[in-house]
Amino acid sequence: MIKNRNEIEAEQRYAQTMARIAGNVRRSLTLDRRGFVKGSFAVGLFAALGAGLAGCAPGGGSDESAKAAAAFTPGSYAATGTGRNAEISITCTFDEGKLTDIAYEEDESRNIGDEACRMLKERYLAAQNLNVDSISGATMTSMAFSAAVADCWKQAGGDVSKAQKAASALPDAEAVEETCDVCVVGSGGAALAAAVSAAEAGASVVVLEKMDIVGGNTNAGEGVYNAPDPERQGPLGIEDSTDLYYQQTYEGGDEQGDPELVRILADNALDGLHWMEDHGLELVDDVYTAIGGMWRRGHEVDVERKGEQGGSYFVSVLRESAEKLGVRIYTDAKVDKIVESGGAVTGVEGARPSSGAPVSVKAKSVVLGTGGYGRNAELAMQYDGRVTKTMPSSNVASSTGDIIPVAQQVGAGLRNMELVQIHPLGDPQNGGVATFVGNWMSIENFVFVNENGERFIREDERRDVISNAELEQPNQEMWLIVDSTDVESDRLDQIAELVETGHSFQAESVEDLAKQIAVPADTLKTTIDGYNACCEAGVDTQITPGKELLGTPIDDAPLYASKRCPTIHYTMGGVRINADAQVCTDAGEPIANLYAAGECTGGVQGANRLGANSYPDLIVFGRIAGASAAANATA
Repeated sequence: MIKNRNEIEAEQRYAQTMARIAGNVRRSLTLDRRGFVKGSFAVGLFAALGAGLAGCAPGGGSDESAKAAAAFTPGSYAATGTGRNAEISITCTFDEGKLTDIAYEEDESRNIGDEACRMLKERYLAAQNLNVDSISGATMTSMAFSAAVADCWKQAGGDVSKAQKAASALPDAEAVEETCDVCVVGSGGAALAAAVSAAEAGASVVVLEKMDIVGGNTNAGEGVYNAPDPERQGPLGIEDSTDLYYQQTYEGGDEQGDPELVRILADNALDGLHWMEDHGLELVDDVYTAIGGMWRRGHEVDVERKGEQGGSYFVSVLRESAEKLGVRIYTDAKVDKIVESGGAVTGVEGARPSSGAPVSVKAKSVVLGTGGYGRNAELAMQYDGRVTKTMPSSNVASSTGDIIPVAQQVGAGLRNMELVQIHPLGDPQNGGVATFVGNWMSIENFVFVNENGERFIREDERRDVISNAELEQPNQEMWLIVDSTDVESDRLDQIAELVETGHSFQAESVEDLAKQIAVPADTLKTTIDGYNACCEAGVDTQITPGKELLGTPIDDAPLYASKRCPTIHYTMGGVRINADAQVCTDAGEPIANLYAAGECTGGVQGANRLGANSYPDLIVFGRIAGASAAANATA
């Protein structure tokens, strides 16, 4: 798998940090859009593991070396590793010559870390050595899990070095050779919506995902879905309409989106949400304004009931529906060529990254749903001068945009590639946009201050405006401050972890909070007092232009602060599509049998994606792409 510079640098930083942890230095490090880390590896772990920590030691050695490594003192042995979200607790059970069981406890990202743990358990039990590859798309979790297994192996008396050098006992991924009506490339929200929609229309469907884990960047998102919804908004006194939604999306994108595509998004968002509900998605009976959302129409999924994160819940619902409909899903299957004949697309080709085995799918229609390029800083830098090599990203590892040149080879035009969304609420530790107290709150309750303790931008502004203002502040960072007004009791454990790991700070007074975050106490108190007066008066006169969506005063202790920084969050550009989700040339001519949806396309979001607008984009255009592809294939 090709890694961009950000990924390489991140892995290097991680290895360095873990080396320090081995010397009893506790550190926090995460790369996840949503997660946070706590705890440490077992002392001396790295000394035991050496360079083979990730379980990616090259094949080699002999059966004799593997047998020599498997001479254990029977019993159960425990170890921990620090994953992306929290500690992963591992208990390995051995008899004299075999690893018989692996029990684990984790709190990793749904559909990412938890799936990686499940897969790794199966692989280690099958391999009976430590030459087990990490799970692509879940590097942090894989490293933690593998490290803990190796530690248990050593405790049981096994030879870690020999076990890492043993010949791989796992079968290589086999070649994929399929024929179908519709081939979907990618497995995120748009791809799976297309697959389900196509299958519902009676088409045979194959899905190809380059990573080991299904879901792509959709897994890591908040899962908030914009849609005008009289049923839920009406009882709350919220007036909304598809026309207002269209206007805010089009104008919020600086009128650089395709008006026809924006209209389709606005008119079909609610129907797409109901379609998801029909497939099992459950929502809370409330709506709120996501950061940069411009209106209170953000629908939140019931993650508490389902035990999932927002975006991963969408993936779970769609994957289950796809599998029930007979969709064949292949992971570890990367596409690097779109095949065409006589001016029409006839399938795709590629390889399985783990083994190099070929992938070949003949299809009457092909749908691209591969996501954006938010984890490819070098590509983003070519189009947006604000992006730097060191700027963090909230995206998962698969968001590299490698399908774009592949599509160009068959004539696909590009649109809006220069439009990169930099989110203002990135975590300096990991680039994520959810590791702070208040990530479930509406922006009405946020206050942004710089390192001088002063407000510098209205909190209900567009994301790009906030980010640009943030980039002009000292150290290009800001503090987000909230109080306890909307904190429910079931959030207290989460808050405690955020505070413990340094993602947020907690205080009983403004003065104490100012001391903790090292801003001038007098200035911060003046700022908060002035803001509270504006809330009481219902008019923000503290800054110009003032905040329109004013909430309640910041006076309900405890108070919380979280440092935020700009992070690469979304890419608005990609392949050009029309109203039927057909991929088009730069001249607007459809390419026969080729469709696309989601973040790999351009023209829907314009210059700035409104907060909570990605999920309706995925579902609305994923459904259109799937239905169009099926109709084309079965005509």
